[in-house]
Amino acid sequence: MKVILAGTTGFVGQEILSQCLAHPSITSIIALCRRDLPITHPKLHVHRMKDQDFLSYSDPQLCTSLRGADACIWTLGITPSRASDEQALRRVSLEYTSEAAKAFTNAFTTASKEDVSSTSAKFRFVYFSGALAERDQSRSLWLTPDYRRVRGQAENILLEHAASHSTTFESYIMRPGLVQSRQGTFTDRLRGLVPCVRVDVLACAAVDVAVQGHSEKIWENTRIAQWKGVGDGQKG
Repeated sequence: MKVILAGTTGFVGQEILSQCLAHPSITSIIALCRRDLPITHPKLHVHRMKDQDFLSYSDPQLCTSLRGADACIWTLGITPSRASDEQALRRVSLEYTSEAAKAFTNAFTTASKEDVSSTSAKFRFVYFSGALAERDQSRSLWLTPDYRRVRGQAENILLEHAASHSTTFESYIMRPGLVQSRQGTFTDRLRGLVPCVRVDVLACAAVDVAVQGHSEKIWENTRIAQWKGVGDGQKG
């Protein structure tokens, strides 16, 4: 199984990469990175991406690498603390995500027509949103309204894309709360006062959904935190 990863240099992305490298069903990983990765691995193929690459997917070598991919786990985004640049927020959250969905669908469809090996009936796009994302763009919000609406708008884009490409594409939305380390530090215990999830549990849920599919499309923090592994849940 070939999986595309975006956002592998972040806290969550690093854990997802580690679990994908260890997963026996995943044989190839295409990492779309804005910075170099500090590791090498026989499964891992890194593509350094510039801003325009996330908006066009026109590079022939990249397009060739994407063919035959079965799923994507997308953790690329802008955190609330860095969301003051609205133009950058919308570009990364909306335009990057929208163009990726289109490009990956096209690559999957082309590969299927050309009988390139694929283990999935549909391409699976696992998108990392947030617990407070708001899909209703008209709703009045008090806390970080622009950020939450943009996150919700990105969810809408992916769900609508899945609906209009229902035979070849399916999207899954992960809405974690605060993400804790594996070890559980003092700061993490303070974070326990609000909805939270350990990073390894979060990554495990995302990787399992990417590999297996699932009947649930929206994953709230409570559901993610209760994830028990491969046997927990119904395949899509």
